Amino acid sequence: MSGPATGEPEHLAAFEALAADKLAPLAEDWERAGAVSREIVPLLAGAGLLGALVPTASGGTGWSHRDYGEANRVLGALSPSAQSLLTVHGMVTQALARWGSAPLRALLPRFAGGHAVAAFALSEADAGSDVRQLASTAEQVDGGWRLTGVKRWISFGQLADAFLVFARTAAGDAAFLVRRDDRGVTVSPEARTAGLRAARLAVLELDGCTVPGERLVGRPGFALTQIGGRALTYGRLWVAFGAVGLAESCHRATLERITTQSRFGQPLKDFQLVRGLVSDTELAVRSARLLARQAATASDTASQWLMDEVLAAKLAASRAATLAAGVCAQIHGAQGLVEDSPVQRRLADARVMEIIEGNTQLVQDLLADQTIARWRATSRGGVQ
Repeated sequence: MSGPATGEPEHLAAFEALAADKLAPLAEDWERAGAVSREIVPLLAGAGLLGALVPTASGGTGWSHRDYGEANRVLGALSPSAQSLLTVHGMVTQALARWGSAPLRALLPRFAGGHAVAAFALSEADAGSDVRQLASTAEQVDGGWRLTGVKRWISFGQLADAFLVFARTAAGDAAFLVRRDDRGVTVSPEARTAGLRAARLAVLELDGCTVPGERLVGRPGFALTQIGGRALTYGRLWVAFGAVGLAESCHRATLERITTQSRFGQPLKDFQLVRGLVSDTELAVRSARLLARQAATASDTASQWLMDEVLAAKLAASRAATLAAGVCAQIHGAQGLVEDSPVQRRLADARVMEIIEGNTQLVQDLLADQTIARWRATSRGGVQ
């Protein structure tokens, strides 16, 4: 059932109202403090977002990817750090719903209800974009697996109750659900980054951590290409929507300033070079928003070119955020350079958007592969 005024689903309209009423006042406090507080968890859970990608049969709310994307866009405009919680929690819950054993799927109601927070533990010091360089290992032992390694830059790892961990085994790469209270697990704060500094980044150390066999997700040799690959595709989609939200917020701040400020006896909005910046930003933001929505629709319709659509959206949205934040800082002048100002934080957050879930150069390379493959398929009479 859709809201009468906008035609959007009622659950999405309700979240937008919650964001304006509850989250917006908190977001500035989180950003200034450099830490999103755990009070966000029940708020997102109550809105149905923590279970949005969990099937209703497993206690979730079963939102469409388009609606979940729009929620990421709304939250990204308020706090890109907070939006990253939706990214990682969604990546893990989707993976468990599709690939998890029956005991793991039985945990989904806890994740959906906000009783537990999930984080995605793939990156290592020497294995960021190139996941083939993973050094973490998992050794099969009686009744389970023993994990050893260090994972870095885990968004919301400081608050997470469980981690989807990727490691090497004798039979190939594998994924495991590791609980925070498992023996041999140490979670510590990561060095604060300039952007997404409130995202509660953590270091996860696994020192002979033993988990039962039922915590293996999928099978060895299957994790990076299938579980991790699919999770990263969706992670990039949520980052794209979050980047669009960030770009929109920067663009609004620019428009507000140029329509209220004057220089040399002339409104800023009337300077030709300023108008050029505004037009370029408007084009980038509109394009990124359309590409993100198109990618979400491709997911909801199970398009064979989902990865192509997502990569294009991620590339366009991260670039739009960088452009919009840069223009916003330029228009605000010295005020935009003040440390810890909203403009300065937006600029730092936008820079991160071109790095997380695949840096710009990696995304370009992957998108080129998809573009060539799609051209070959269509030029031979295949499905477009």
